[in-house]
Parts: sequence; structure tokens; C-alpha cells
Amino acid sequence: MGLAASQARWIALAARKSNVEYEGQQINQARTALANQSADLWNQLYDMAVPTAPNKNDFTSVQYTFESGDDAHAITDIKDANYTDVDGITYNSYITYTSEITEYKGIRDTRNNPQVIRTASGYMVGTKTLQCLDAVDQDEGSQVSPWNAYRASLDQIAEDWPNTQLAKDWLDYKNTGNAAALSNIYYWTDSNNQTNFTSAVGTSNDSLEECFNDTTLALHTYYADYQETNKSLSKYAIVEYDPNGRATSLQMEGSSIVYSLNTETVSDETAYNDAMNEYNYEQQVYEKKVQDINAKTEQIQTEDRTLELRLKALDTEQNSLQTEMDAVHKIISKNIESTFKTFEG
Repeated sequence: MGLAASQARWIALAARKSNVEYEGQQINQARTALANQSADLWNQLYDMAVPTAPNKNDFTSVQYTFESGDDAHAITDIKDANYTDVDGITYNSYITYTSEITEYKGIRDTRNNPQVIRTASGYMVGTKTLQCLDAVDQDEGSQVSPWNAYRASLDQIAEDWPNTQLAKDWLDYKNTGNAAALSNIYYWTDSNNQTNFTSAVGTSNDSLEECFNDTTLALHTYYADYQETNKSLSKYAIVEYDPNGRATSLQMEGSSIVYSLNTETVSDETAYNDAMNEYNYEQQVYEKKVQDINAKTEQIQTEDRTLELRLKALDTEQNSLQTEMDAVHKIISKNIESTFKTFEG
């Protein structure tokens, strides 16, 4: 191989070696980027909170009850207290309990397909003929007169259903003396001996006139009656405890009666099931995220192995190029040496 040819070959080898080194640098940078992506995925996995199944004990509590006469009361809360009344009695607790009481309440009855009929004198609902309140004798002196009973019912209905047309008409009459407001109130007595009241016209699509014009509407009627309900009461009390910390008796403020407390373990199954459903959902979300991260990590590892194999191939090629370059360099050196010897001779 001549000097010029050797030099051309050495230049070509050097250029190829430079390209191989550049490609190797690019691969190393790509592998570094993949390593950073893998580290980010690991940090995401490390930062993820593993869902914890709910403990049923957290949804279980001790329910205290006591009996007063024929009534059973459930204690819903006991707070520590330090209160001394005017008689010098010190109470260590403030308790909240439920008590079943009877209250006079306004009640709404929704009547679907009410079959409202308009008559010459007013309205009918089904087979019941309605009476207008403005026709009731308000001057009757008896305490058991219909007017007094109707007035008590309407007072309670207006208190419990203040936004209804019925309440607005009644309060208009009661507060301003507008007797014309009574002409919009109709009533009848049903089979349960309840006096039902409703409005002839109104703005809420549930009055007699609206239901007469549109048979698909529901008619709202109202009556007042005594209803049993659980009411929450709170009082200071002296609560005694056993060595295990369970309340055993109580004496409420203003009373000398000491009630024995019954204990019962109560589990809130609904809340526990809701918590378990939430846990199952969070577990599915967690597992899906883990699967996604593992899949992305596997893809990164596959790409990294491919780059690693390519880098090894480049390393082998670079070694071969270096070996050939060394050989060509020796040939060039010999050619130069031979040329100088020729001129020296």
C-alpha cells in the first residue's frame, strides 16, 4: 500500500472511529435519560400510599341506655364536665341522650293522580267535596268549635311548611286580617278523620287548580297531628364508672334518681361497608398504578438492554478500528522512513 493510499485509509478509519465515539456518547446520554426515567418511576412507586383495610373495631362502639318508666333512652355522647349547681352538687359529665316525645306537627301528604274536579261551588278530590275556609263561622264561642281546631292546625302547618302557598295565605289572613286570603284555602276530612288543607291556586304546580288543569301533577295537602319522634336532649349528670372504664350509672341534674346503665356493643355496619368499598376501590387504583409503573419500567429496561448491546457492538468496532489504524500508522511510518532513506542515498 502506497503512502497516499495508506494516508487515505487512515483518514477514513479515523473518521469512522470518530463517528463510533460520537454514537457511543449519544447512547450513553440516552441510557442516562432512561435511568432518570426509571428513578422517577421508582420515586412515584415509593411515594404511593398503600391502602389500608378498615378495622371493624373502629366502627364498633359501646352504646349506653337507661330506662325511665316505660321509655328507653340511648346516650349518644358523654363529655367530661366540672359543674356545680346552686345546691352545691357537682356533676362530672355532660350527657346527650335521645328521648321519644310526642309533638304536634304539620304533615304534608302527596297525592298522585288526585282526580281533582272543579264544581259549581268549589272542588272535589275523588269522591270528597271540599269546603272553603272562608265559609267557616269564626265567631262561635266554643273552645271545641271547628274554627279553633282549624286555626290550631293551620298555625302548625304554617310553622312547619312556611314556604307553601297554604302558609302564605293563612299568614296573610292572620297577620294582616285579609279575609280574602281564606277564599284560597280549601279543606275536607278524610277516612282517618284528619282535616286536610290545600290551596286553590298557587305558584308551585301542586294546587287544586293546577292539578285540575294537568292530571299528571301531584296534589300536596296538609294536616296537623301528634307524632312520636326521637328528640336529642342534653343535661349535666353524675356518671359512675367501673374499674374497666365503663359507665355503670348516672344521676341527672335536678333529679335524685340514679339510673342503671345498660351497655351494648353496637357496630355501624353501613359505615364499615362504605369504608370497605372505599378501600377496595383504592386498592384497585393502587394496583393499576403499580402495574402501569411496572410496565413502563419493563419498557425502559428493554430499551436500555438494546442500547447496551449496541454500545458493546460499538466498543468492539472501535477496538477493531483502533487496531487497523495502528497497523496503517505503521505502514505510513515505514513508507516515510523508506522515502527519507532514498533521498539520503
